[in-house]
Amino acid sequence: MVIIVVKRYDSEKIQELIYNIYKAYGFTEEESQEVAHMLIYTDLIGIESHGVQRMIMYDDFIRNGKIRVHNKPEIVKETDVSAVVDAHFGLGQLNGIYSMKLAIKKAKEHGIGMVTTRRSGHYGIAGYYANMAAEEGLIGMSSCNSRPAMLPTHATKALVGTNPIAFAMPAKPNTFIFDAATTTVPQGKIEVYRKLGKDLPALWVAKDGETPVNDHNDSVDLDLLRDPNANVGLAPLGGVTEDTGSHKGFGLGVIVEVFTSILSMGNTSSEITPDDLSVGPCQSFTAIDPSIFGDKDAIINKFSNYLQEIRDLPSVPGKPVIVAGDKEATAYKDRSNNGIEIDDKTLAEVEGIADRLGVSYEQFVK
Repeated sequence: MVIIVVKRYDSEKIQELIYNIYKAYGFTEEESQEVAHMLIYTDLIGIESHGVQRMIMYDDFIRNGKIRVHNKPEIVKETDVSAVVDAHFGLGQLNGIYSMKLAIKKAKEHGIGMVTTRRSGHYGIAGYYANMAAEEGLIGMSSCNSRPAMLPTHATKALVGTNPIAFAMPAKPNTFIFDAATTTVPQGKIEVYRKLGKDLPALWVAKDGETPVNDHNDSVDLDLLRDPNANVGLAPLGGVTEDTGSHKGFGLGVIVEVFTSILSMGNTSSEITPDDLSVGPCQSFTAIDPSIFGDKDAIINKFSNYLQEIRDLPSVPGKPVIVAGDKEATAYKDRSNNGIEIDDKTLAEVEGIADRLGVSYEQFVK
């Protein structure tokens, strides 16, 4: 039996290591800082599936040319409140930061900014970009399509991506941040469970359109989740039947396609494959200034009071009512003080990348 060890590591040291690695790839100092900050922020708020764990995937994409280190995003259509950005297959995080900064600028000048970005790359957690707007006192939204992973209701093959939706709005005592795939869980969550040798606790994956895959020793190779021709896929929010609401997650996934690939005239999930270097995922970024509706402080205070009403509801013993952003705020405080969690498989992957690039890592992982 393989025992997976998870340890805590100083987030600032790991962030510096990531910065050094991305500098070694050929990214600029500013770009490397932005990527390192984004990945560590993800682990600090407790989303291990999309933080340091994702570095091995990005490394593969950089090496095979799916991510092009020196390419920069370009505005190809623009109005006062909108833009279409062609990312030219640069690193997804850098495309996302560029696009949300553009949306924020438009929102500050005109009340709202909407940017849709095509030919990008995997950009990590959607919530990071929504929160960029919230940190500027704005409402933020972001979404992204991906290669096929979701089983449409009654389908036996995946065609829609995990297609996450994120929303962030300033509130007290902490920002409200909702960030969720339109599948029951993102694919990265499955990858983490596989690394740890853990069974899936619910209907996250199904084969033949309806049969749950729970046992990590199941004969179904979960790597087939990356194969659009396989008969296995992720369940939409709501499971795989209409009785449990499968059509709701599936419908939300299609809406994400509208705001990402359709409006940008980029690639839909059905057109994205892991090996085709001529296609890439699409994203959307929206920033809204609450001031266009009234007094900003009054609006944020009303929202904060509403959230507190929810928290104060009677709850199941030992399970307090929480709203989106509460767990992340708690995790951020804990991990900033006590370190982020990294399993030994992921650490070995990062060390392997550093070795190949000639980056010293021992002093950062002690």
